[in-house]
Amino acid sequence: MAISNNITSHLYSPVISGELYALAAALCWSVAAIFYKKGIGAGAIPAVLIRTFFAMMFVFIMYLMIVGWKFNFTLAGFLFLNLGGLLRLIIGGMAYMKGLENISVSRFIPILFTFPLLTILLSALLLHEKIRPEVVAGTALIVIGVWVLSRGHNSGTEKNVKLGVSFAVLAAFLYSFSVVATKTGLNDVDPFQSVLISMPLPLALLYAGYSIQKGPAAIFRFSREAYILLGLGGIAGMGIGSYLFFNSMTLIGAAKATSLAAITPFLSSILALVTLKEKITTGLVLGTAATVAGIWVIF
Repeated sequence: MAISNNITSHLYSPVISGELYALAAALCWSVAAIFYKKGIGAGAIPAVLIRTFFAMMFVFIMYLMIVGWKFNFTLAGFLFLNLGGLLRLIIGGMAYMKGLENISVSRFIPILFTFPLLTILLSALLLHEKIRPEVVAGTALIVIGVWVLSRGHNSGTEKNVKLGVSFAVLAAFLYSFSVVATKTGLNDVDPFQSVLISMPLPLALLYAGYSIQKGPAAIFRFSREAYILLGLGGIAGMGIGSYLFFNSMTLIGAAKATSLAAITPFLSSILALVTLKEKITTGLVLGTAATVAGIWVIF
């Protein structure tokens, strides 16, 4: 009985819970990437608008069902969360979609997930988080794996490798700064509320800009399939995935949460092989091995 209680206590400790939240978020982001790739024909900006709207509505409905009309946040928390949302959901989101338009999931996601190294540096400098040597070593292995995964020639289905890689790198930088801004906002706001707060203002700004350029009704002119695919991706990645990741950052810090979530390239590549019929290569196998080794070291 004592052994059983010790195991249960260990599994439900804040650190273990935070690690599991990060890994679950990685799975959600991987699934979302597949939906985005299938629905990206709508274009980068419409894709960001559609996915963000569906994610926001999902989180809003869940929040009302679970919490009700109870909101409690500070002005500083609101500002930092919206800054994080603007960098991650809108500017970073557009770079994300432009990258997916031009290269495969198994190439794009690994490059995007080089952002943990920059996040670790920013967390140490701006958030004064203590970085364990295991986290640095594990992240280094993950990034080596990411680099290997990103190598290779055009698969024949990719439009522009150089452009796609450039947008992936840009998105990685934006995500890093977004994580730091979001972690700062989480000091004053609980994770569930934070996911909801970070969406409406950036979404409204992007919609206003898109409407000025294309007209207010332009966003409603795409196929039903695009709305379904991008909506499901938004719910999985931005709704559920963001909630899990915000919880993880609250429990174990931005640096470690981001490092663990860097298993996303491995999961994305496996899902892309199954659902998008992308090819298995030696680089994919070696990169995957390095990524998994990095996760093991961090644990």
